[in-house]
Amino acid sequence: MPRPKPVVTAVVLGVHSFDAPHRRTGIQYIAEGLARSGVSVDYISVPSSPLDVLGRERLARLARVWPRMGRASVTEPVPGLREFAFFSPVPVHRFFVPGRVALRAVRLPAAGFFQSRAYDLCVHDVGPTMAYLPLVRARRLILRLNDAPDGLSGLPPVLGSALEDRLARGLYERVWAVSGPLAEWAAATAPSTPADLVSNGVDAELFAGTSPVPGAEKRAVCLGNRSPWLDLDLLRRVAGLLPDWEIHCVGGGFGRGRSNLRFLPPVAHDAVPSLLSGYGVGLLPFRESPRMAAVERPLRFYEYVAAGLGVASTPVGGLRAGLAGWAEFGDGPGRFAEAVRMAADRRPNRARRETFLRENGWQARLAEMFRTVGLSNG
Repeated sequence: MPRPKPVVTAVVLGVHSFDAPHRRTGIQYIAEGLARSGVSVDYISVPSSPLDVLGRERLARLARVWPRMGRASVTEPVPGLREFAFFSPVPVHRFFVPGRVALRAVRLPAAGFFQSRAYDLCVHDVGPTMAYLPLVRARRLILRLNDAPDGLSGLPPVLGSALEDRLARGLYERVWAVSGPLAEWAAATAPSTPADLVSNGVDAELFAGTSPVPGAEKRAVCLGNRSPWLDLDLLRRVAGLLPDWEIHCVGGGFGRGRSNLRFLPPVAHDAVPSLLSGYGVGLLPFRESPRMAAVERPLRFYEYVAAGLGVASTPVGGLRAGLAGWAEFGDGPGRFAEAVRMAADRRPNRARRETFLRENGWQARLAEMFRTVGLSNG
């Protein structure tokens, strides 16, 4: 069997900008890992639309993108990795992109950029930048299946159906799926395409040496922005059942808290270990939804364990199977409150945390992925 041709150039279709300090997702670690392996990488983040005048984070994206319009990189986070983003007349959302005509309008400002480039490899996950795939010229195409196409509430359905069509036609060299249900979905949709189960990971170097501070036993945290699948009402009721606890939600979109449930602004990614060291329990209060059916281990779970926190979770979707042995589960206010108490008493010890970091760090994950495409992880 002939060896695959070496990867010299790659385009990675991501979501969040490297300039957004409190964001760091798997596709970004992949882009960085490719660059450190000697590959010249163009990373594409979500486009900026006229609606970016609303909201602080969107306004910052507008300021990054509009002066450049794809003519120059937004940022170069590591040598060999350049991030680009483009203008779009509308946000890449189901409300604004109902069909193919609107999708062509989204692509148009990026057409010249992609016409001038050909790549050895394209890697993308499930997200808005899939809109650019028809413009991409690449010898090899890999899907990082981080979500089901119908699981993202804001994703235009036309993008999901196009993804399923590409899979069914055998256009992907392979799929890197982050959960067992997603790997099964990929295998059913594209039986001839290899589907590797490569879970999410954690920045092991960032969390090395982190340990909880004394007195954090009755402090719990829910890390991440407000979302449709986060059960905020459950947290409010649990806070009432745990009056001697402090419960904090750290992220955007929450508004004001009250009593012992407080809402705090997001912190920079590099500050997460220090933040989490002040808590005893990490919370995963998700509600049942189509998206959760494919979720086994959310990114924040890895950060909770890496920081030495116990984990309390609702038993929805794939969480019970994915977090078995690590989380305490509760499916209503009373049971979830009890899960929080139990999680505080069952925090991982130092040896278990170190083993977890070694086995689940992004370096280990990238090594798994890159072996499948003939790359070493630099």
